[in-house]
Amino acid sequence: MAFNDGKKWLFRVGRPFSSTYSAVMASRYHLYQNGILKTARLPRPVLSIGNITLGGTGKTPHVIALCEALKDMGHRPAVLTRGYGGRAGKGPVVVSDGQKVKVDVDVAGDEPLMMAKRLKDVVIVAGSDRYRCGSLALKNHDISVFVLDDGFQHIRLHRDLDIVLLDAGCPLGSEKVFPGGDLRESPKALNRAHAIILTKCDEIPFNELDLVEEKIRPFVEGKPIFRTSYKIQNIKFVYVPEGADLKTRHLQKRSCFCFCAIARPQSFFLLLKREGIRLEATRSFQDHYRYSRQDIEDIGNDARKKDCELVLTTEKDFAKIPLDTWSLINDDISLAVVQINVDLPLTFVRFLETRLDNPAVGRG
Repeated sequence: MAFNDGKKWLFRVGRPFSSTYSAVMASRYHLYQNGILKTARLPRPVLSIGNITLGGTGKTPHVIALCEALKDMGHRPAVLTRGYGGRAGKGPVVVSDGQKVKVDVDVAGDEPLMMAKRLKDVVIVAGSDRYRCGSLALKNHDISVFVLDDGFQHIRLHRDLDIVLLDAGCPLGSEKVFPGGDLRESPKALNRAHAIILTKCDEIPFNELDLVEEKIRPFVEGKPIFRTSYKIQNIKFVYVPEGADLKTRHLQKRSCFCFCAIARPQSFFLLLKREGIRLEATRSFQDHYRYSRQDIEDIGNDARKKDCELVLTTEKDFAKIPLDTWSLINDDISLAVVQINVDLPLTFVRFLETRLDNPAVGRG
């Protein structure tokens, strides 16, 4: 895994403290497990999507896919999310009531707003106190199941199913715990999970996936391991200059510039290239980066230097860019948003159905 110079420096300096941080995380779990610290329970099943690395496993697309699968089963899901980068604080803040987005990106954060725009008939509540968020959702809506976004370390809320995402290309990250590496806690913590999903499986050779499973199997003995990949659902033009003739089916013939601020930008760029899109140049920013007016102008100038007539970005990034600002500064360059989906394997859906059919699940 490649890290920027800033992270390399942080990890080198922080390495002596990794064992202490790891011990603190393990002790925290045992305090909850032994009832010294109290775990709150919601009177509905809670399904957690999380990871053990510092971002980049694809939690948001998987939360969206999980909610859609639950809806197909006849459930009424609600998402409980931290709202990283927003002003939700402890919350609860209703990001979406299932019909309408209620707050902007400054309050919600980029990922909750992205989920709110994609998910219909799904309540989304943000705040660091996920129990309060869930209680508010139940007070005002008919919820049958909760999806806890980025919840593997949020052990103060009881969950009925812990699903942990691991990037197939680097399942254990740098294999060193923060602050000496990018692991949130020791790989031994994976034994708390009920299921593992290897993500981005299309980015590595198929015959290497079994080797990846062998690497993590000692930490998840007896737990099911599933595999997912990304696919492009749609490329939506959000701004086209007057008189321009751009169509999605002609993208392979266009020179494109791509930018994003996500944890693993190369995965996004690689996905576009596999679809045959001609990326003349790319630019990446720190995850959750907030774009300034100057950034938008610089992106447009970079695209012009490469004679690109189309700029592509992610839904998460578009949530932080006012469309009128783009059209005012870059009125000669089209902007399109790439919508990405995850196909959950049928074996995982059946596993989920079996867990939810358990009468003990969701008892408060």
